[in-house]
Amino acid sequence: DSKTRLVTASSIPVVIADSDLDWKDRVSFVATDNHHGGELAGEALAEMLGGSGQVILLRYLEGSASTAAREEGFLAAIAKHDGIEVISSNQYAGASTESAYKSSEDLLQSFPSFDGIFCPNESAAFGMLRALQDSGRTKTAKFIGFDASEKLVAALRDGEIDALVLQDPVRMGDLAVRAC
Repeated sequence: DSKTRLVTASSIPVVIADSDLDWKDRVSFVATDNHHGGELAGEALAEMLGGSGQVILLRYLEGSASTAAREEGFLAAIAKHDGIEVISSNQYAGASTESAYKSSEDLLQSFPSFDGIFCPNESAAFGMLRALQDSGRTKTAKFIGFDASEKLVAALRDGEIDALVLQDPVRMGDLAVRAC
């Protein structure tokens, strides 16, 4: 497009941060290794479950590359544990906390019994947290989210969430600036 030609023509160094952009003229790309983050969540959940149980993955949103990488990393880690069965991995939270809450309610009704759950971003994790709280089920399964907010950190402190995978946005910003 015209912006790409303008930036390329003027030789301004461009660093892409956080979400990748397939552009050959970029100087650098700085981001979280989202696949590895998902793997960390999967390995932590497998350890919490002692290598056996039934788990749910509540995906974020179709077309989101960063969360898709987290989801795939999670599933790859879980697949290494023969005693763990993924009973649902095809439901999407959607872009808002409200849609995540509704999807979470639907999952909890469809699967009244499970041992663990992973949500790959803050809004999906918060929607699931609310659904678990409303159903009185925050202590019945291991729950891992990705990202943090005040409410998720409070739930972690209160034992309603068992773990959060965190990024380091300050370091990403610092590295992006230094890459120029």
